[in-house]
Amino acid sequence: MPESKVAEDITVKRTICPLCATGCNAVVHIQNGRPVRIKADPKGPVPATGCVKFTGALDYHDHPARLNFPMKRVGQRGEGRWERVSWEQAMDEITEKLARIKDKWGPEALLGVGGSGHGPGDPNLWRFCNLWGTPNYFHQGKNCGEPEYFAEWAVYGAISEIGNTPVPGVTKCVIIWGSNPPVSYGSNWWKAAEAARTQGMKIITVDPRLSESAKGSDLWLQIRPGTDGALAYGMLKLIIDEGLYDADFVNRWCLGFEELKAFVAQYSLSKVEAITWVPAAKIAEAARLYATSKPADIMFGLGTAHQGKGTFSAVLGKAFLRAITGNVDVLGGNRFGDVPEQTSFVEQMHWDKIIDHPERTRDNVSSEVWPYGSVKALKLFREAMSNVYPKGLPGPAKYMIYPAPSSVWTAILDQKPYPIRAALIQASNTLGTFANSKRIAQAFTSGNLELLVVLEQNLTPTAQLADYVLPAADALETPNIFVAVGYWGFNDLYNAIPRALDPLYERRTDYDVFRDLGNRLGQQGYWPDSLEGWYDRLLEPSSVKFEELAARNDPQLAPPVREKRYLTSGFATASGKVEFSSSMLKKLGYDPFPQHEEPAWSPVSNPELAKEYPYILITTGRNRHFQGSNLHQIAKLRRLHPHPLVQLHPETARQLGIAEGDDVYIETPVGRVRQKARLFKGINPQVVHAEFGWWYPERTPDSSLSGIWESNINSIVPDGPEHASFTGDSSFRALLCRVYPAKESAPGSIAH
Repeated sequence: MPESKVAEDITVKRTICPLCATGCNAVVHIQNGRPVRIKADPKGPVPATGCVKFTGALDYHDHPARLNFPMKRVGQRGEGRWERVSWEQAMDEITEKLARIKDKWGPEALLGVGGSGHGPGDPNLWRFCNLWGTPNYFHQGKNCGEPEYFAEWAVYGAISEIGNTPVPGVTKCVIIWGSNPPVSYGSNWWKAAEAARTQGMKIITVDPRLSESAKGSDLWLQIRPGTDGALAYGMLKLIIDEGLYDADFVNRWCLGFEELKAFVAQYSLSKVEAITWVPAAKIAEAARLYATSKPADIMFGLGTAHQGKGTFSAVLGKAFLRAITGNVDVLGGNRFGDVPEQTSFVEQMHWDKIIDHPERTRDNVSSEVWPYGSVKALKLFREAMSNVYPKGLPGPAKYMIYPAPSSVWTAILDQKPYPIRAALIQASNTLGTFANSKRIAQAFTSGNLELLVVLEQNLTPTAQLADYVLPAADALETPNIFVAVGYWGFNDLYNAIPRALDPLYERRTDYDVFRDLGNRLGQQGYWPDSLEGWYDRLLEPSSVKFEELAARNDPQLAPPVREKRYLTSGFATASGKVEFSSSMLKKLGYDPFPQHEEPAWSPVSNPELAKEYPYILITTGRNRHFQGSNLHQIAKLRRLHPHPLVQLHPETARQLGIAEGDDVYIETPVGRVRQKARLFKGINPQVVHAEFGWWYPERTPDSSLSGIWESNINSIVPDGPEHASFTGDSSFRALLCRVYPAKESAPGSIAH
């Protein structure tokens, strides 16, 4: 049912919700060229049900704050003065400046920053950068689960299926570790989990807070933030000591078991209890339940990727647990994501070109400090996986090249290790979603940055600093091959969605923008004339055209459910086996068995600082009403959640003289922001949890950048080597802060 009529003047078209990367299926009612209603499509693979964000879909599409025309800055960056220009003028001037910068500074002087996987936009930024020759690009995933992916690649050469949904009657146990699926994955995941529980599945949750997941669990481990690696090692020791590991799998398919056994021997339950605050009896119960309930799944989670120095042991420990129990690439366990085979996605991304680009003479700007995130690492991975993935690097390989954001800002501000002189920002409110955002603003307003172009749907604080702002079409205005859970290259399931509406005003699809840039800058032949034409090229392995696939009643390309692929191809590591003592980590200069390391700001590593900043700060938890730093302008969503909230234990609040709803300051050594107090018994009295992504889009864009510094927790999150993980990611969930009453009320206006 790509299109039908419910009345003479109302057409119904299949579409997807335009508000997040999940791509939930919907149908839109169109009258006189305008959408008048949108509702869930119950026949779609992911019906848009149970999500409060979906209620704002039509409001978002034609919101007064949407960008509709190209604009050029007038005056200084951030002043809020613009002139409307034509697309032709904007692209002429951008092209001329990019070409001049490349001629003078080399292709590496261009920075690309992408968003959170909305449709085909991000892949085309990657394609453009690879063809251009710059290794300096990343997207929002750099702040997401990148360290988890790197650990899995290092140990067994593949990553677990994103959002691994429990399989009723098959999955016996799930450890929700560093994640909160009822909020971050929507209602469909939890429905599957509830169905699986009726057939005996157990849920273990590791979380510092009594999250929605923890409330629905059989066992909750309330961990001290930043100590997950010690917990994983303690569980490994018990599983090995009690002989609960999968000996057959370990003997046949794993290397380095004796080294792993000797390493974790130091992590006794009593030691781990002292480090993590989790009682030894609960650690033992969780380890035994997980190891004896097969198949079992340890979920991907941002919480374990955001711990700074504590991240390396946390994500490796999770990978070791999956492997030692034989739960890798098993249906109902940690089945690997499907590599794109039904499309030519791998070939279309041109990762080989960035490795072998004739104009590129330098690795990315952080490669010497964080080599696991470099062209060198990408090349090593290509060599290790060639027997398993003969088509080339699989989709998630893009993460292997991403530089550390803190090094990018240094390359702009200090021009070291070499200069970055231009930036293309696509669907990323970088000031709201990356650490130490005031430093980002300094970089974006620096005279060293000759060109800043932002392709966006809204005038975000980041867009307010641009030289050129280009208006992007949304999902209703874009033909889509939407990938399962919205992450290109992570799987092989595709859902073809025709364009529901022509773009309003002068909005353009991301593809059209990058095609225009590419064709102007020497990339002719790589960009078909239309997005549909590029989809046709992608679909060639399946011998189907986009229009044909989108017209089907079931417009999906779904791969067969496969498991234990290592039985025929081995693992995508240098040895072809699971490597507890990872050869890739060794080649890149890392210890394959890192000790648990405290974050730089913790009560253990820095007790003097903890005297001044006595509370452990965790941030970046998902909010069901918004998508990162987006949707705060939608009035019906803001009425449901009008203010940024910081969770405090009632006893902590009493001691500080804070009541429910009071305005409070949260302060770190970097600075302070203001949020409203939410008293919550499900958090340790020594821990506070602050929301992220807040700004005030209802305000006039001016030098205040729509209030980005008032409540945006990322403006007080530090960055740089001291606080970074082994991949250069920041420590969002293991910091120190102090909290105290604010004397003035926080902003209270509601979006229009």
